Amino acid sequence: MIEGKNIKIRQLELGDEKYLHKWRNNNKGNLYCGFKYGFLISEEAYKKQVQNEVENKEVFPEEKMFLVLKKENQEPIGEVSYRNWDKRNRSAEFGIEIGEIDQRNKGYGFDILNNFLEFMFNHLNLNRIELTTLVDNKAIDLYKKLGFKEIGIIREKSFDSRNGEYSDVMYMDLLKREWMKKGKNG
Repeated sequence: MIEGKNIKIRQLELGDEKYLHKWRNNNKGNLYCGFKYGFLISEEAYKKQVQNEVENKEVFPEEKMFLVLKKENQEPIGEVSYRNWDKRNRSAEFGIEIGEIDQRNKGYGFDILNNFLEFMFNHLNLNRIELTTLVDNKAIDLYKKLGFKEIGIIREKSFDSRNGEYSDVMYMDLLKREWMKKGKNG
């Protein structure tokens, strides 16, 4: 288990599909990624995804999702994951979602990512962590605070159902040496 100041990050468990289903199908909660109607994926599909993760016995799978809990009461508030782990070049991408909308903008994002990045650099032995996000995502300031650098904009990369138009996507990355120099906790 990964512990931060106010959060805990744990592996998925059977039953967690109800949270993923609730968070990902909430149209208000998914506007940041351009999904006006949410993901429109069934709870049964999430149950299969959680089942696969629970049954995976690999210590270092190429992708893995974790549930985020508030430390004070163990209430699930979101998820964080890594994917596209390139073991030869020691890089991966992360994703984060604070699914409980009323828990956003309370400092949990920094706590989650600060500890999850530490895990990715020191447990997975990554050299580079990357992310992609719509250019209007308010979390970009958080990513920069954690040390991520903008490496480029891909014009009209993602269809945005909020407005029926294509949106630009920002690519950002963070190198281990930059993370170590900056020090954990920004």
